[in-house]
Amino acid sequence: ELSMVSEDVLRTLGFFTKEKKYNNAASLLADKNDFYGIDIARFGNSINEIMDRETIAGTSILKQYDAAVSMIKRYYQYEEISGIERKIVELIPENAYREAIANALIHRDWSMNAHIRVALYSDRIEIKSPGSLPKGLTAEEYENGEISCLRNPILGNVFFRLKYIEMFGTGVTRIKYAYANAKIK
Repeated sequence: ELSMVSEDVLRTLGFFTKEKKYNNAASLLADKNDFYGIDIARFGNSINEIMDRETIAGTSILKQYDAAVSMIKRYYQYEEISGIERKIVELIPENAYREAIANALIHRDWSMNAHIRVALYSDRIEIKSPGSLPKGLTAEEYENGEISCLRNPILGNVFFRLKYIEMFGTGVTRIKYAYANAKIK
């Protein structure tokens, strides 16, 4: 546990440029920044029915992550009481969603002035992150979870230290695993 954030800690995390100024990774983790964020919309029976919408931008990507995760809890989980037992029922696997949101944040191209778009439907969630696959990584390699190319290694390191990701190139495989027993993939 970190009790005090010193310059040494910030340097260890890689938050400074060679000129000893804060870099973009530090800005992305700051409480306030000028970067785009996540635009989340929940649709009804069609894309013409917007039931809820929240844009989280200009703030820490950790706050963006938490806000995006709270949406799945609000719309894709409910409590079911059976006899004396109460359990949480997940319509969409939370583990898969958390992994996908973390990946969208740490692998996106932050030089693009666009939001990560999260579209919530009754039967699925679509997450679109600005940018393309990193150079040298094919769609097949990405889908098979064979290789990991961190576009933003400083952000990846922070998410790893917070235990949000494994940083081992297994994210897509874990998402597929979370859906293994789901009715809808």
